[in-house]
Amino acid sequence: MGRISAETIDAVNQRSDILAVIGEYTRLEKRGSDWWGCCPFHNEKTPSFHVLPDKKMYHCFGCGKGGGVINFIMEIEKLTFVETVESLARKFGIEIVYDGGNAPIVQKDTTKDELLKLYDRVAGSFHYLLTQSVHGSAALKYLHDRFVSDEIIAKFRLGYSPADRKWLYSFLRKKGYSEDFLSQSGLFSKKNQEAAFFSNRLMFPICNRKGQVVAFGGRILSGDGPKYLNSSDLPQYKKGETLFAFDLALPEIRTTKSVIFCEGYMDVLAWHQAGISRAVAPLGTAFTDEQASLVRTFADTVYVCFDSDAAGQTATYKAVLLCRTKGFNVRVIQMIDGKDPADILVNKGAEALKKLLEHSIIDLDYLVLNAGNRFDIGTPEGKANALTFLFPYIEVLESDIQRESTINRLSAAFGISEKALLSDYNNRKQPLPKHNTKGSDNSVRTQTVSIKRNAEMRSVLAVAANTNLFPLMRSQLTSDDFEDPAAKELFIALEECYRIESVSYDSLLARLTDENIRNMVSETLLNGEFAENAEKIVSDSITLIRRNILEKRKAKLLSRMNLLHGSGSGHIRAVTDMIAEKKSIDEELSKLKDMNE
Repeated sequence: MGRISAETIDAVNQRSDILAVIGEYTRLEKRGSDWWGCCPFHNEKTPSFHVLPDKKMYHCFGCGKGGGVINFIMEIEKLTFVETVESLARKFGIEIVYDGGNAPIVQKDTTKDELLKLYDRVAGSFHYLLTQSVHGSAALKYLHDRFVSDEIIAKFRLGYSPADRKWLYSFLRKKGYSEDFLSQSGLFSKKNQEAAFFSNRLMFPICNRKGQVVAFGGRILSGDGPKYLNSSDLPQYKKGETLFAFDLALPEIRTTKSVIFCEGYMDVLAWHQAGISRAVAPLGTAFTDEQASLVRTFADTVYVCFDSDAAGQTATYKAVLLCRTKGFNVRVIQMIDGKDPADILVNKGAEALKKLLEHSIIDLDYLVLNAGNRFDIGTPEGKANALTFLFPYIEVLESDIQRESTINRLSAAFGISEKALLSDYNNRKQPLPKHNTKGSDNSVRTQTVSIKRNAEMRSVLAVAANTNLFPLMRSQLTSDDFEDPAAKELFIALEECYRIESVSYDSLLARLTDENIRNMVSETLLNGEFAENAEKIVSDSITLIRRNILEKRKAKLLSRMNLLHGSGSGHIRAVTDMIAEKKSIDEELSKLKDMNE
């Protein structure tokens, strides 16, 4: 059996550019004649990974890994020796010579390579259908209406999957693909092998760091179904270890040493359309440790740019904590003029996005404002809860100096002595008094010890027992309007059911994570408590909640204005907006009073 010749191996070792190879996995900086960077094999904040290009060697003083270019690729890509040599030879144009003149007769699994070729072909077909076929005209118009240019469409290889779910299977079978291979491709339904997983959707090819298409995301254009569908994990693709547009963003990430984490595909497109191409996004999952590690070796600063709604705020807090554990500097881009970057691009233009980036704030300032918005900091209990909410942030800071500076800032912001704050922080692992909050974060909601049948809870229970009334409630209230955490959780569960058009009792109960709430809903349904006058109960409750919301908002605005007092000219716009909001609240309260009279 033929083997790769020693001459070929030597040529690969000698002619492979070790800086170019390793530079695809970590950012290297020159110090003297050598190069240093953060190790791609383990998480570190101070560079200890040393590359000597003259000797074509690398070594990490942190984890001890080292070797030459072949060993690096074997370790990082988990390839065999032969696969690595062949890959590097192709990369650097080196002819592969085998002993005896023949290629090795080796039975190896080529599924991953074949899937990469398949996905590249399918991406090309989808792109053609979007840009050159009448079938993709609606999807193309949607993109143009969202200010996505033909240049960006081509750059991202955006596509369209036909409404005919059997088209793709027929097309690929004619190209010679076997039934067995297509059944493993992830492109078709598990229940019906000939039915495409994606149909009548705007398609977003998902690429690895080399720019190879490894998966797809699809946005629905019309009809029923989830707004977005994403490929499941495949041999060539792990969802939690991949970032959308990372291959396209990497050049600017390297140059600026910063990255923008967005929430979805269209947000990434909006940033790139605005000329800022360091934006990436997770892929239908929560932001993961692996995704943060993917960019850590190239970037020092993270800009978190998630939606401005309650879910986006929760995701922002989690992302801030995760990025801080990785040693990033973190800033938050506030979506003041729209819910997300895609909306801002359409409504305000590219310059508005650029200004939002320029006016981003440090994560601590964002969290202080967020805590002031979540909790009634006009009361001692509210201040205690706000600070407890911020303790995890203090804990993930990497130095005592940062923690001391943060404690000093929080002490001044909330009018609490540093001594009292430090005492509570040092005792944070002990059980704290449980208070209702307005937070939507699960860690806050689950602090509820017992569930009270207050006005908020009764109103949502009435809807749970009469699900036809939920459209009335959601037309006037959102989850952020509920102060009671149990009522909030029940409302969110109802909203999730409504969005997938499955507002049934089974579907609702399946989405309730709190056993006590689940039991209360079950009990309410069984005893028929809201069998009569449900609509009046719900309507009266909505009026009461709206009035309470306005009163609370007014009190919080005054507290937040006090928080921002003296914090610099950078917050003048925020204070101006708050004054306008207070005037609007007073007008709404007056209207409610007139209605009641």
